[in-house]
Amino acid sequence: MDRSSRFLVTLATAGALTACAMGPREGPPAPVVRATPRQAPPPAYSPEPEVEKAPAPAPAAPKPKKQGTQVYAYKDPSRVPDPAPEPDAAAAPVAAPEAPAQRQSTGVEPKTTGPETPPSQTAAGVADASGGAAPSTPNEQIVAKADTKPQLPKTAEPAPPPAPPVSKLPESNVAAPDMPPAAAALASQAERQRQAGDYAGAAASLERSLRIAPREAYLWNRLARVRMEQGQSSQAGNLAARSNDLSGDSADMKKDNWRIIAEAKRRAGDMAGATEAEKRAGQD
Repeated sequence: MDRSSRFLVTLATAGALTACAMGPREGPPAPVVRATPRQAPPPAYSPEPEVEKAPAPAPAAPKPKKQGTQVYAYKDPSRVPDPAPEPDAAAAPVAAPEAPAQRQSTGVEPKTTGPETPPSQTAAGVADASGGAAPSTPNEQIVAKADTKPQLPKTAEPAPPPAPPVSKLPESNVAAPDMPPAAAALASQAERQRQAGDYAGAAASLERSLRIAPREAYLWNRLARVRMEQGQSSQAGNLAARSNDLSGDSADMKKDNWRIIAEAKRRAGDMAGATEAEKRAGQD
């Protein structure tokens, strides 16, 4: 068995080698073929998205033209139109042929800036231009306008009342009482300022003095006299009344205060009050 199998293997090998063996090639050499590499296909590009075109805006509607303002002359409906004047029979035929000639030559009637012609007068003028007189109605009545406003006689304006007489206050005989030194010094300074005509400075000094001695009747009396000389009669009367309330039994102080009060009332036009105050000054 071993020999037969070896033989078969050897035989098969020899047959295979014989079949594979090729003889020498006869003829021209085989052509050389050059193979070119294939070009890669272009990449597929994605198509660009279509851009939606916005619709064109519709043209704006033309704005309506603003009409010019028309001005009409105001006519009072309650006003009675003026009566038409009676046409002159002799002048009408002569003026009739001239009117058409004028209109044809000019073509445009001139505008006048005078007052508007009433409708009745316009109708009468058209009738005259056409060559015929306007027919007068027998029932038409001419009404004459009359001014119904009564005219009052002019009266002279009353003259203003005369100003009350201004009299100068008599000098005071009131002596300065005992006061704190600072208040007395300010009162003396105020008196010098008053005599020199510096009424504003005198009033300021007395007001400072009253801060030191607010219940001193003499200081209130001096300040009332300064205010009177400044022309402030109402305030002077009030200050004199305040001094009277603080004067106690001082007759000279009260007498001088009542004089100031009487003058203040006289300048205010209260003559009865001034007379009463003068009586009180004489009694005191």
